[in-house]
Amino acid sequence: MVNVVVLGYGFSGRNFHCYLVSLAEGLNLYGVVSSQAEKRAAAGAKWTVKTWATLDEALADDQVQLVVLATPHDVHCEQAVTVMDAGRHCVTDKVMCMDAREAEQMLEASRRNNTMLSVFHNRRWDWDYLTLRKVIDEGLIGKPFHFESSIVGYGKPGGWRAEKARGGGLLYDWGAHQ
Repeated sequence: MVNVVVLGYGFSGRNFHCYLVSLAEGLNLYGVVSSQAEKRAAAGAKWTVKTWATLDEALADDQVQLVVLATPHDVHCEQAVTVMDAGRHCVTDKVMCMDAREAEQMLEASRRNNTMLSVFHNRRWDWDYLTLRKVIDEGLIGKPFHFESSIVGYGKPGGWRAEKARGGGLLYDWGAHQ
């Protein structure tokens, strides 16, 4: 079993990452990091896991093997490099980072420390995409030459994902979901 820590207990950490790690064969949801005491308490109660206020506190625990970054995009690079420099594997939520320079820094940290770096792309496993793949693979529609897709968000636009400096803006953020 690989001991996994989820960094960030906002919407994605709480509703996707903790849940999916808890279901995955070979993974053990070991802990959650949140700077907010009420979120640490909620995570500890719901998942019966260790909790920490900072990433450094979690990385001080030798049992931590992999860290999932469920945080705003603008901090992924710094956090991923910290995780991998501590000898741990890292999965970032999409969007991986803010630009190519940050991506290179993250890849270099992975190479330097011989650690895995991966980007979480859950939409690849959504039923609509899997159905389309099956239809194409079975030759039911011939060879596609054009494809259009649309996605609709919910709730009000805004939050850090809509801020260019933190999330890259709505188009940058949502582009990775396709």
